[in-house]
Amino acid sequence: MKIKQHVSHSVFQENTYFLSKNDQVLIIDPGDDPSLLIDEINKSKYKVQAVLATHGHVDHILAAARICERYSCPFIMSKYDQKIVNDLELTCTGFGMKYFGTPKIDKDIANESELQIGEFSLKILHTPGHTAGGVCFLIENILFSGDTLFHRSVGRTDLPGGDHGKLLRSIKDVLYALPDETIVYPGHMDTTTIGEEKRHNPFLKL
Repeated sequence: MKIKQHVSHSVFQENTYFLSKNDQVLIIDPGDDPSLLIDEINKSKYKVQAVLATHGHVDHILAAARICERYSCPFIMSKYDQKIVNDLELTCTGFGMKYFGTPKIDKDIANESELQIGEFSLKILHTPGHTAGGVCFLIENILFSGDTLFHRSVGRTDLPGGDHGKLLRSIKDVLYALPDETIVYPGHMDTTTIGEEKRHNPFLKL
């Protein structure tokens, strides 16, 4: 599997990930202007299998509706963040961002632990705290942690639906149970590993 990281041009500097096997691709957290992401898809001649979101915040789903419509692919996330998704247009207005449509959740993973999409096998790790429906995706030894865990930091919990105690429990009980060598691709900032965060993350040390 190949991983390509696209850093958003917006103030949020969010990471979108393209996961490819042969010509198939999954897109995780498409938070940038859709035209930029669509250019990348077309340039690489990807066949888009699905768009996945770790949670419902604007900087992780901004382009989802356009991409799913353009490539007739499903949008996959937890229904527990449905209200956040429903407020997408209002959120865009509040941040002075262009609105590109609200995606419809085609596959709800609120009660799922695994997904098979084309050539991709994913484990779904439920990690509420940043939002009620926050999840991480595990593929082999690679974790896409959204806004749950960052390099030496954690997701903010001062937004609606955030719960700091739940976030720390999600990290300690779910993510820190993974092998230390697990590579972490977060929703913002640089890659890290589970072992690195166990040793050095100041928000939660074992």
